[in-house]
Amino acid sequence: MTMAMRARSCIVTGGGSGIGRAIVQLLSSVGFDCLVVGRREQPLIDTASLCESSSGSVVPLVADVSSHDEVSGVIANAMDRYGRLDGIVNNAAGGGLMPFPSWTMGQLTDLWKTNVLGPAALVLEAWPHLLESGGRIVNISSMAVLGPFPGNGAYGMTKAALDGMTRAIDVDAAGSGVEAYSIAPGAVETEMLRSLVDDSQLPPAKAMDPSEIAQLTRACLEGERSGDAGKVLYAAIPGFVTTDPEEAMVALGRFHGS
Repeated sequence: MTMAMRARSCIVTGGGSGIGRAIVQLLSSVGFDCLVVGRREQPLIDTASLCESSSGSVVPLVADVSSHDEVSGVIANAMDRYGRLDGIVNNAAGGGLMPFPSWTMGQLTDLWKTNVLGPAALVLEAWPHLLESGGRIVNISSMAVLGPFPGNGAYGMTKAALDGMTRAIDVDAAGSGVEAYSIAPGAVETEMLRSLVDDSQLPPAKAMDPSEIAQLTRACLEGERSGDAGKVLYAAIPGFVTTDPEEAMVALGRFHGS
């Protein structure tokens, strides 16, 4: 029986808004039971409410994936609830403008915990269950790994490390049946984007809709992109995806230069 035919479960972190919410909405609509995780309860409840008519269930869980103690609880909750785990979407991330060289070690530590150590802890805790299901991992990265705008370099640095985890899983766990992917979006119309740049700096027409990243995430989780396992999928601009970083940067430059 294929994954598309049987009950499927997935953990989505940072699912209370933006890309994470769009991912949960799409996955639940195609039958995934989603445990949606985040730090703020009300946005998670709002996401679940938007999915009430979906064929898959959506359950909100307040947890901080940057805390190792809470990560183990997230996996335990998923297994108690579903009995299996088919996918993890590491979408939760910290950000904010941090121009170099004004970085502080406190800022970097917090960023690293949320954007790198939290996702790694979640995958490690879930690994035995992912092995059983032949599960898939999607790490939401960023085009900031290739071309950060001013003040966004520290964020891009952590996302580059997240891409490193994707590649490590592909190399070290080859033959395990588990696949890992990174998706590196360009500008996506979210609250996080607008906390960094306003409409005059980046017109809405130059940002993609979160549903584009949701569709790409679904394709990875359902095995449609198995040939790209272990790679970074650069969704640099609307309607464009490549695994070639140079091609991604050329497309990004042309789009925003037009």
